[in-house]
Amino acid sequence: MAKPAISPVRWTPTPASTAGWPQPQEPEISVIDVESDSPEDVVVDDRGRIWTGAIGGDIICIDPDSGRWQVVATTGGRPLGLEVLGARLFICDSERGLLQMNLDTYAIETIIEEADGVPLTFCSNVIVTEHTGGIDPRPRELYVSQSTTRFGYDHYKGDIIEHSGTGRLIRVRFDDDLRPTATVVINDLQFANGIVAHAGLLHVAETGDYRVRSYSPATGEQAVTIDRLPGFPDNASISADGEHMWLAMAGMRSRPLELLAKYPRLRKLIWRVPDRFLPEPVTPLWLLKIELPGGRVVADHRVHIPGFGMSTGVVETGGKVWISGIGSSKIAWFSTR
Repeated sequence: MAKPAISPVRWTPTPASTAGWPQPQEPEISVIDVESDSPEDVVVDDRGRIWTGAIGGDIICIDPDSGRWQVVATTGGRPLGLEVLGARLFICDSERGLLQMNLDTYAIETIIEEADGVPLTFCSNVIVTEHTGGIDPRPRELYVSQSTTRFGYDHYKGDIIEHSGTGRLIRVRFDDDLRPTATVVINDLQFANGIVAHAGLLHVAETGDYRVRSYSPATGEQAVTIDRLPGFPDNASISADGEHMWLAMAGMRSRPLELLAKYPRLRKLIWRVPDRFLPEPVTPLWLLKIELPGGRVVADHRVHIPGFGMSTGVVETGGKVWISGIGSSKIAWFSTR
């Protein structure tokens, strides 16, 4: 597949800082091979089952006790970020937009395919912020991140190299008949990624700027939750205690990328090089636990597992922290007890 053209911009990377961070920990890791490439995100449903989605569209259910898994459906696209509400699994599909799957019947339907007239390519993550409650809760409002409006999943590196900042945060409101209306609330995110909600704020990972940005749905105000991260933040989730954010870190910063930040023409030439020759970031299995809303890192988990790939999703449940990633077919977990 031919690469799309890029229009790099000049930018200045913020210097990384881990001042005040605790020493990195190396928890004992267990691994499950789901035999589907690059399970991107990981979530848990009300029955304690673990869900993930992989290249090729596979939606996979994992029993957290036995480790047994099965492919229950396929989106026909590329599922990325996931969210559970009752018997609904919301799926950000980079090729099809925002979908939902019934967890009882496994039927899949499309919610939205565009926002403000722009296709929802590279739909990245989704979080429900308001619902009806009850035994069969229905969504009233959710937010979706779109990593970039310029590139598809196969060429995501183009957005990181270009650094044009076309990522979006989109609010989706549902009427009484569950008809959705999508509105863009932020349109300049640097590769928008994971989203969590805490104390009236949304916290959105900006992979391309090594930071997490906060947004107030009530006032529209924005601020920085944490910046100057030493790597690329990806998907996130709220911890079991409700007061922290687990943040998956896809890899360490790329020194060549930062050295070329001020040279857009050179980056344009380098983009023409086949991906297999481009430098890859160092990718330990890597999670941060961050206090909210202050943004203080309270735990730094880094374990080098050959062949695991990038850490791109995380969820804590039942005394375990589950980690998903791209670059292999593995899901990992470690005990918090």
